[in-house]
Amino acid sequence: MSRMPIAALGLSHHLVSSEELAALSSAGPGAVAALRTRPEISGFVLLSTCNRFELYFDGPLFHPAVEAVVSTLRSVLDPDRQYLTDEFELHAGQMSVQHLLEVAAGLDAMVVGEAEILGQVRDALAAADTDTTAGLRRLFHAALTTGKAVKTDTDLGAAGRSVADVGLSLVEQRHFALAGRRVLIVGTGSYARVVSAGLHRAGCTQIAVYSRSGRAERFAASHAMEAVSSDGLIAAVGEADVVITCSGHSHSNPIINAELIERARDSSSPLLPILDLSLSGDVSTDAADLLGVDLIDLDEIGAHAPAEASAAVLAARDLVARGVDTYLHLESGRAATPAVTAMRSHVSQFIEREIEAATRRYDAATAAAVARSLRRVSNALLHTPSLRAAELARAGGLDDYQHALHTLFGIDVEAHP
Repeated sequence: MSRMPIAALGLSHHLVSSEELAALSSAGPGAVAALRTRPEISGFVLLSTCNRFELYFDGPLFHPAVEAVVSTLRSVLDPDRQYLTDEFELHAGQMSVQHLLEVAAGLDAMVVGEAEILGQVRDALAAADTDTTAGLRRLFHAALTTGKAVKTDTDLGAAGRSVADVGLSLVEQRHFALAGRRVLIVGTGSYARVVSAGLHRAGCTQIAVYSRSGRAERFAASHAMEAVSSDGLIAAVGEADVVITCSGHSHSNPIINAELIERARDSSSPLLPILDLSLSGDVSTDAADLLGVDLIDLDEIGAHAPAEASAAVLAARDLVARGVDTYLHLESGRAATPAVTAMRSHVSQFIEREIEAATRRYDAATAAAVARSLRRVSNALLHTPSLRAAELARAGGLDDYQHALHTLFGIDVEAHP
């Protein structure tokens, strides 16, 4: 029986809101722990970002593995969010390969060509560690290779656009140039570094950072900004021209709420733009409804994300297509490995017996020469059959090859792992 193809199951910004993605992201740790106990799953990698929640997995059998993933994710979601599992998109085999390579290339992002996704794919693979399999690692490395090629060889990658960049542009379009403005960054999550760089490029020199997790001082020291303590948060919100939230963590109570803003600002305070880049939503609904607040969240950023130049997209898609072809070519040939290994093992038994006989019969120098000759001849004889096995595997004729090995030499090939 052939092994099941690698599959991907999940949702992205194309189908659900950032709030729904946040609910899935919050369930991620519980899902990872639960999947480790499922015998239907051989390995998995969870890719959870502000744009998507996708689980790549393989296992002994396809349908039981899919059912195990869906039921596990459903069990760890809040009851009012379990409907999301009914909307999951499933990619399998070549489609899962195509999808992951497009994701890594930035072609499926909220902002096409987004710079952060390559690092997020790399981090997802690293986080999987012992949860993954050799096949999943090969797929993710192929995606990373393709993503790097798109980044370096096309204008899509050179643009280096990100969700944070689009959000900052929206602030400037709606309100004022950021140069010389006072900005408060709330959180030190994945977008905080990108936001900091974007603000410095825009000419902001008065930047403060607050972190509920206590990381503000360390972050501020390495990014040329001022750290804000819990006691100083209200004053910092009151002094800020712009607040940007990007905590990267899910909390039951948003950091920025109406009570905080009302204590920090009054009716004479100018309109406060708040750019919310956090997946879980760092700004409460009551704060967003205040007359003195203009909230720009991930959903709105997605609606205003610019279309990338068609030539750059076409160049990136060409690299993805080549990456998919290369991966499938190598993987299909890899299916011949058990047959080649069995054949070489069978021949090696005879070679080693002859070498042992030569060792008993001749002096050491002669026996060594005989051993070298026998191994050289066996390698030469097995070279063409090994190549032919890989060719037949790619063409779908490996079963006939394995049947011939059994018929002619009595060699039984173990199933591909």
